[in-house]
Amino acid sequence: MLMSLLMMCAFANGAAARLTPEELKFLGSHDHRGHAAGEPAPVLLGKVAPKHPQSYYTAQTDRAWVVMLTKKGLVPREKAAKVLAALQGVKAGGEDALKKRLKGDEDLASIINFGRTLQEPMSRMLLRDQQLDVFEQLIKAMRATLDTAERHAETIMPGCTHMAHAQPTTYGAYLLAVYDGLARGLEQLELAYKHTNENTAGCGAVSGTGWPVDRQMVTELLGFDALMEPTYECEGAQDYGLTTMFALCNIMTVLSRTAMDHGIWGMEDCGFITLPGRLLGISSLTPQKAHPGSTFERIRINANKVIGYMTAGLVACKGEPLTDVLPIYEAWKQAANALEETERALDRWADIIASVQPNKEKMLQHTRDGFSGAPDLAIKLIREKGYGGRRAHRICAVFVYLARKQGLKPYETTGELLDEAAKVANEKPPGLTTVEVREMLDPVKFLERHNNVGDPNPKETRRLIAVRRTALAEAEKRQADRRAKLQTASERLASEIAAITGGK
Repeated sequence: MLMSLLMMCAFANGAAARLTPEELKFLGSHDHRGHAAGEPAPVLLGKVAPKHPQSYYTAQTDRAWVVMLTKKGLVPREKAAKVLAALQGVKAGGEDALKKRLKGDEDLASIINFGRTLQEPMSRMLLRDQQLDVFEQLIKAMRATLDTAERHAETIMPGCTHMAHAQPTTYGAYLLAVYDGLARGLEQLELAYKHTNENTAGCGAVSGTGWPVDRQMVTELLGFDALMEPTYECEGAQDYGLTTMFALCNIMTVLSRTAMDHGIWGMEDCGFITLPGRLLGISSLTPQKAHPGSTFERIRINANKVIGYMTAGLVACKGEPLTDVLPIYEAWKQAANALEETERALDRWADIIASVQPNKEKMLQHTRDGFSGAPDLAIKLIREKGYGGRRAHRICAVFVYLARKQGLKPYETTGELLDEAAKVANEKPPGLTTVEVREMLDPVKFLERHNNVGDPNPKETRRLIAVRRTALAEAEKRQADRRAKLQTASERLASEIAAITGGK
């Protein structure tokens, strides 16, 4: 009894006393993994599947085509009504499936293919739906990136080139670069949507159809933005799939590179950032493992797959004739795969960047311990002491060399050391005070001075963020308009069908 009381007292006064009830419950559980992270093993984002199979879009096209044939007087209304009634509520279109629903009446079923070929434009409708989903995930990821950039506009960190300190910057300024890369990807994906959302129905095999069809009516009924006019191009050109994948590769390359940065920053040897327990990598063998490395690795895997899909689609088209042959359809099929993978990665990134936990003190101290402010020291020598650019650069390089050789941090250097460096470089000593030298090397002062357009000065960073929030709101409006246009077209098609079938 006494031993139990002593253990309880020790428990209450030890590290466990700082644990929340939820932490105590989990850490005392028999879950297989995750104790080092303080949370259960993460639930990874599952497979993102297309909204509908291709057959769904076949049925959608069948309905619009029959409506057009009827309104043009090419099919008797009573026959069209039977076909449309058989097509209502089905998720799989096509002549063979329709014939079964029409009790084997192949003449009636064949109406849906009067003057049109099988392939187009179903793949375009499938891809545009997937593109719309990716737009929403991309906008979500961009907003999360901006939000985190704003929270960390003053979080100082080393700005590196070639993996070495170059100039002080902020985490917020870094994330602005990530955001702008994603914004360019958004612009490219919107171009891909424009190329995708063109109607190709009624193109025949290569030279259109002898039926006097109204291709523009089908364009409107299916919510396309434009009609692809040259009938030869409709089947032969599959580059909307390639354009889609080029845009996705740019987006995923940005995510992959920043995932690599964050993976390095999350290493125990660096310790700049960490993530909540649910996003940390854990192990069934090594109980101490609780770091974000594998979380960022998954984004790089996503990027690898997208680039692989692009390569497969591009190679499939490259050596083929400009006409309807099977290999070229790999372009849209691989684009569909790439869209799924990109959607998964964007969802993951949005969660990560909204949850990231930078170690501000360590990042600042690491910046102070480096000599990334040295470029400004050279500027001071040029502007105030009359040195030429190369001479000022040489003096500062020798100054840093001497400081490192003596084991001095920037904030431990002196004006006398700078004078000594000038003498070693066979230059006249500049005579700066210790206060002046250290001010030039201080990352906080550095960021106060760097307030030109686009510089990492916190005030400038916040201005840039505000501009981008306006642009992002406009992108959200364009996305809402795209959704609304398809909804309007769907309602119009339903109305036209009801008018023909009498609402049956």
